[in-house]
Amino acid sequence: MSKYSVIIPTLNEEKYLPHVLEQLKNVDEDLEIIIADGGSKDNTVKIAEKFNVEVCKSEKGKGIQLNNGAGCATGDVLIFLHADTFLPVNAFSLINEYLLVRKVDIATFKMKFDKESFLMDIYSWFTKFDSIFTSFGDQVIVIRRDFFNKLNGFPNLALFEDVELCRKARSKTKIYKLPAFVTTSARRFETGGTLKTQLLNGLYIFQYLIGIDPDNIYKKYFRDKL
Repeated sequence: MSKYSVIIPTLNEEKYLPHVLEQLKNVDEDLEIIIADGGSKDNTVKIAEKFNVEVCKSEKGKGIQLNNGAGCATGDVLIFLHADTFLPVNAFSLINEYLLVRKVDIATFKMKFDKESFLMDIYSWFTKFDSIFTSFGDQVIVIRRDFFNKLNGFPNLALFEDVELCRKARSKTKIYKLPAFVTTSARRFETGGTLKTQLLNGLYIFQYLIGIDPDNIYKKYFRDKL
């Protein structure tokens, strides 16, 4: 069986990272896990070292971090996982079936949140479809390394690096939806309000689709993260 590499981009993720690493270690103590850290000022790196996982230090920026993490990885299948997202219990059997047996090049999971609400349940329902509006890095991007290299990896963007990778992938193949849900944190919706956050997400995507530079969108709306 080919080796998997789980790549987790981080920036000050001390609250969530221990729980995700504990879950992964329980699945397979020897699983290759790469923390692609963008300069955390909290205990993120110390937590990673405590769990004995590799830390690949990087400039800040999701695309840059993910590419650097992929460069540190040795697996044939790359699993790009957010630090606040949990894989389903059968994740690796599904990844094995689809990417190694069926030879699927790229896939994502469906997604649900760790808090339930009517609006978030609707959002979750749409993640079973693949489109530019419904497939994002939150759903975990699973991709064969050779196909990742063929796409030249992620664009070095701070925002929509996942959308761009999926867009390039769709021009060459189908992106499969694996028949299980990852569970991700609803923290952004709790902080900004569910409806407001979703409307803003739609606005950002619209601006991206009409040609506004994703880095400019990031600088305008996420100044606190710069």
